[in-house]
Amino acid sequence: MKNLYNIRKSLWILFCCMSLLAANGIPATLHAQERKRLTVEMTDAPILDVLKAIEAQSELSFFYNNNLIDPTLRITVSKRDAPIPEVLNRVFAGTPYAYRIVDKQVLISKKEDAPKPDKPLKIQGRVIDSKGGPIVGATVVNMRTLQGTVTDSDGRFELTVSALTEELTFNYIGFKTKVLPASNAEEVRLEEATVLEDVVVVGYGTVKRVNLTGSVATIDMREKANQPITNTAQAMYNTPGVWINQNNAKPGADGGTIRIRGVNTLSSANPLVLLDGVEYDINEINPADIESISVLKDASAAIYGSKASNGVILITTKKGVKGAPVINYRANFGVQYATYLPDPIDDPILYMRLRNQAEINSGKAPSGVSYSEAVIKEYQEGMKTNPDVYPATNWFDICLKPAFVHQHDLRISGGTERLDYSMAVGYMKQDGVFIANDWADRISMDLKLGIQLNKYIKVGGSLYGNMRHYTEPGYGTNKVMDAMMRAIPIMSDYHKNGIYGSSWIATPGRGNYENPRMIIEQGSIDRRVQQLLAKAFVKLTLPYGITYDANFSFRKRDTRSKDHVPAMYTMNPKTEEVRNYNSAVPRVKDWDAWATGSFFTQTLGWEGNFRDEHHIGVMVGQDYQEFYNDNFQAYKEGFYDNYHTDLNSASGQVNAQATGASSREKLVSVFGRLSYDYKQRYLVSAVFRYDGSSRLAPDHRWAFFPSVSLAWRIDQENFMKNAEFIDQLKPRFSWGKMGNQAVSLYSYLSSVNTSGYDYSFDGTKYGGAAISALADNTITWEETTSYDAGIDFSAFGNRVLFSADWFLKRTEGILRTVNLPSQVGDLSGPKSNVGVVDNKGIELSLTLRDSWGDFSAGISGNFSYTRNEIVDLNGETEINGRLICKEGYPINSWYLLETDGVFQNQSEIDNAQAVYGNRANLRPGYVKYVNQNNDNTIDGNDRVIAGNTIPRFAYGFNLNFGWKGFAVEAQFQGVGDVSVYPSSNMAFGLYNGAGLTKQWVRDSWSATNRNTEYPLLTTYPEAGENFQNSTLWLQDASYLRLKNIQLSYTFPKQLVGRIGIKGLQVYVSGQNLVTFSDFKIWDPEISISQVNLFSYPILKTISFGINLTL
Repeated sequence: MKNLYNIRKSLWILFCCMSLLAANGIPATLHAQERKRLTVEMTDAPILDVLKAIEAQSELSFFYNNNLIDPTLRITVSKRDAPIPEVLNRVFAGTPYAYRIVDKQVLISKKEDAPKPDKPLKIQGRVIDSKGGPIVGATVVNMRTLQGTVTDSDGRFELTVSALTEELTFNYIGFKTKVLPASNAEEVRLEEATVLEDVVVVGYGTVKRVNLTGSVATIDMREKANQPITNTAQAMYNTPGVWINQNNAKPGADGGTIRIRGVNTLSSANPLVLLDGVEYDINEINPADIESISVLKDASAAIYGSKASNGVILITTKKGVKGAPVINYRANFGVQYATYLPDPIDDPILYMRLRNQAEINSGKAPSGVSYSEAVIKEYQEGMKTNPDVYPATNWFDICLKPAFVHQHDLRISGGTERLDYSMAVGYMKQDGVFIANDWADRISMDLKLGIQLNKYIKVGGSLYGNMRHYTEPGYGTNKVMDAMMRAIPIMSDYHKNGIYGSSWIATPGRGNYENPRMIIEQGSIDRRVQQLLAKAFVKLTLPYGITYDANFSFRKRDTRSKDHVPAMYTMNPKTEEVRNYNSAVPRVKDWDAWATGSFFTQTLGWEGNFRDEHHIGVMVGQDYQEFYNDNFQAYKEGFYDNYHTDLNSASGQVNAQATGASSREKLVSVFGRLSYDYKQRYLVSAVFRYDGSSRLAPDHRWAFFPSVSLAWRIDQENFMKNAEFIDQLKPRFSWGKMGNQAVSLYSYLSSVNTSGYDYSFDGTKYGGAAISALADNTITWEETTSYDAGIDFSAFGNRVLFSADWFLKRTEGILRTVNLPSQVGDLSGPKSNVGVVDNKGIELSLTLRDSWGDFSAGISGNFSYTRNEIVDLNGETEINGRLICKEGYPINSWYLLETDGVFQNQSEIDNAQAVYGNRANLRPGYVKYVNQNNDNTIDGNDRVIAGNTIPRFAYGFNLNFGWKGFAVEAQFQGVGDVSVYPSSNMAFGLYNGAGLTKQWVRDSWSATNRNTEYPLLTTYPEAGENFQNSTLWLQDASYLRLKNIQLSYTFPKQLVGRIGIKGLQVYVSGQNLVTFSDFKIWDPEISISQVNLFSYPILKTISFGINLTL
């Protein structure tokens, strides 16, 4: 009962407040309690056991001072079907205690034996928060009399006491309870509830953070409320152990890559994402609907079994709580720009002269260069009078623009004793930075209802969904970026008659001029995504601490796309010759995809205390998941014009095609958890999951995934009593096994192909079939074993918070395609479990915060180091272009020729080896490669492992300051020890007829500029020796970014409260405003995940917003 008291002590003033606020309902509640009847028959039982028995039969809870009740006092009571007051009168008869029923609480006090003072004292005071602002509605209770009040709109209160020595309790939701003598109540400052009191969402349940035994990172979305994020992944930056890489910022498809403690596999490394317990696409969740995010990084994820190898992300949405309806409206308006863009040479004369010089540097005679002096002179004069024929075009200025984004979210929530509800709708509209065919909008909804049928049964349901609509140019975003990278300033934007322009001057490598503006404006990809999640639940709260939960969910996703590419033409601005750009008639592809998932989960749990020292929790559960997927697409050419794009508008069946596929899979599981703690000092948690999946062969479908975690709360030990400044000191350890079912459907079966396998009989061909890929019917899960050792520390009233973790994750049985000897024939090898990968590293986080009067400040930082290594690859090496997978090295390392600067003179060339057999073309300024095997040539055998595509470390820090309602917050985020190979046309000067950046001109080698980053300016393929895959082009993509900075002002509650407003905040915010990096060609974040620069640019955002609560 001592533990029971400790829980009650922290809550009993809250219930007193509720009773005071609900005064109008108290009489009815009292009468209702009086009408209820109990049966209590106990002989010589401890009084605390009697109280517990009464609680088990009723909705009553007892509240009392820990030092008040004598636990040795024994009671005899025999009442059958008696009213509650009659039972309580018998229990307390002959004891020194009195009781009083308030709502569903029984407040126990000592019977008065002292005379009351002749003149009660009235005291007045004020309750404020750490920033000096008033706390409206705080509860103030006299501990002796249990009389109380609540603070007004200015935080002030008035209360009657018998003496100034009487203790008063001050309480408000979200703040620490404080007890003070009446003499010190003139101004009371409440501190916000500490992180130790937080409840953390874990697998199939919650746990107090202070009792957490695993490594779980949490994100409170209230801290992200003022950030202009359009995708939930963007809210997870600066989470220890989590690397977020935004692949692009394309409207409607701006999701990021998420990796938790490295990359465990050669297949899918995406974590499992659960929305309120159901698998869901993180890109389809409105960030405004989220209450919190928990990231299970270690063996705590094992309760999700075969899908937990890459970590688990638990997203909890907002729910209704007891109280009057609360209306919240949030709006955000912003403008967006690309963070990084190349700085091209847009002076046509300079471009042509540089191109000529590059051709000469590549071995061409001056008389044979592309642009003669006569052409250059004509162009120079023509620019003065006829810019259509003689343009000076900067394609980035023409094709890109500022983009506007706005978001609106409205939520109404509340509840009563019997019902809680929450209703929300959101809308987002985002324009893209392309001048056309580049926008997205999203409508989301979140509806929840819970009904408490009686003290035992609660039922409810929810409906969550969104509709997302977005467009991009017909050839796709990458083609647009490619065209812009290749574009040169002598190409015309528009000709005078409105036809898209090209150039009248021939340029090598540019046989057909693609006009970037034309590619953006002509044709479109129109996509619509609708996703819906419906849930129903029942929760039983049974006697003796037993609970039962059952949840049924149904998820449906529909995706529809129309891809339209019209006929496109460009015109020579001088001769007015019209050219067909894409050499095809208009074409359309329609495709639809449907996916459904059905989920049924049930759990049975029990919690109990023994002798107030031992706490045990047990939970077992069962999970059933079934998925259906269907897709269909149709393609036609031969439309009459560029505007009628329905498939039945095509002229006949020109190149008509139709394809489709469907699939089905199931997963059946049982799982459980056992938790134990002794005096909340020594904590143990063990979980298991037993999964069976239809993805695997019948004899290999089932696997067992266990884990165990331990923690020791040293701060609770008696020998730590004198170290009062320490709030928490908790070492912990975890071990567990998890799976990765990244196995293609039906991969345990051999593939049969019916295309291209015709057989001839008597001179006539007949359709046939043949096995095209072998299968291994013994394949099973990839299995990850996780080890974690960590420590959590906090001190000085949680002004200092620190945690550290060491981890090791070994994934065995990695699935990869086995190479077959050529004697087998034209067959693909089977997928088999033949690889081992390790990820090991450390995570550190530190927070410092404090307040002084009206001023508060804080700084927090985190650092993660992860080393990825392929331990076993069956003795094989996989080479894929510039990337390699090899034992002893990270997954997908860069595999390139090593360079040693450039040749400075002819004598160095004379002593050099030939490059792929060619040495005649080498000259000063050309790239110098290192011969690794000491033969007489530079070739693929001289390649070396040169860098990482996976960042070794990630870090971030936050700064925040507050003063009288003003707040400034800044978030910095970065990664390190990662390289990028910028393979795009403009990254290589004049490559394949492309344009040229000013950086190339500034940093390329010449006889007067020898200490440079780039070699001599040359052209491809004439000087192919300079364009080999080498470390010359490999660049460090480490960066530090000011991810977000915001200034906000929260209006005083006593000011806005006069007009019925509970809260009002306005703010300005900037996202991705400043980046520090040595990589200047493109945005370093997007480049990490791309081997080219053709992706949609990352955006910086400046926004204004409002957060209103009624």
